[in-house]
Amino acid sequence: VGACGGDILDQEHLNELVEMILKGNEDSKKSKSVRKLKVGAALFFREHVVSIIKIPLANGAVYFDLIDSLPSTRVGGMASRTRCKDRASFETLLRWYASSKFSDSQCEFIDANKWDDGMSEFDPRVFQSFVWQE
Repeated sequence: VGACGGDILDQEHLNELVEMILKGNEDSKKSKSVRKLKVGAALFFREHVVSIIKIPLANGAVYFDLIDSLPSTRVGGMASRTRCKDRASFETLLRWYASSKFSDSQCEFIDANKWDDGMSEFDPRVFQSFVWQE
């Protein structure tokens, strides 16, 4: 489908990722409607990769799963799979996930500096994602 990236806290950058996951490749020649296709993504953020899966339901709704393979104290030292049943909760989860990875000094940097594409190598907000569909 494609790739995107930028500032994970910026609504426009995040919206590009969410739209790509939600819509997949709208030019697909497959007979299924785009909304009914499974779409997956690899989200590279803070030197770690998490998986995202869009799960289409028979009624036209979609669920979004975020799968993190790193053990977390939040879930008893195990990996986690978090399901969101709508777009708003999925976007909230992505913002929470990103915010939970920042140290105090990174938060200070974010508060003191606007996003600059030219300085993205040094900015803790930078993410990259690759999206594909069935």
